[in-house]
Amino acid sequence: MAAAILKLEPPSSRCGDTRAGGSWRGRAVLRAVAAGTGLLALAALIAGCPLCNGTDVGCEDGAHISGPIGLSVNASAHIEVRACWNGRCGEATLSSAPGTNNANAVVDGGRFGFSLFDLDPTNAQWELSIGFSADVDTELKDGDVYSVSVIDADTERELVSFERDVVYGELQPNGEGPACTSCDTADIKLPPPAAQ
Repeated sequence: MAAAILKLEPPSSRCGDTRAGGSWRGRAVLRAVAAGTGLLALAALIAGCPLCNGTDVGCEDGAHISGPIGLSVNASAHIEVRACWNGRCGEATLSSAPGTNNANAVVDGGRFGFSLFDLDPTNAQWELSIGFSADVDTELKDGDVYSVSVIDADTERELVSFERDVVYGELQPNGEGPACTSCDTADIKLPPPAAQ
């Protein structure tokens, strides 16, 4: 585009004239090119706004960590969780009592969401879900390190402890296409809980 503008711009007709485009004719051509470029940019922006395949499901860059933690669903659970992304850690205390099974923690570059649940009737253990969502201006890179520590708050016993580097995959919840939302995500399964 710059090359095209340079070709359209005639040399100045007066010695010492430093105005863009030199003559009035050159300036008119530059204005027309700028207006055309602006219209093309607006058309491209509008073309990128339609729904992808008729849907509009969003997603966020980050990671999802989940799995059983070794506590029986037949008893109440009270845990302390610490989750870290590249050494930036968030902590939460969760329990199986209603209203205390979810928590959030903000860290530099993103936020963690914690949830303790028992949704699978075939599973005999409480499960933990940890989601990390990166801030919009935070870049995730393959090799990012996630770690999790889960302690039984009643017995002080360590239930789960691990550290893992990840490779992100591209998620496109609405399908593939130029107007489709995509994000970088990693799915991590908690290792088997420590032996009791």
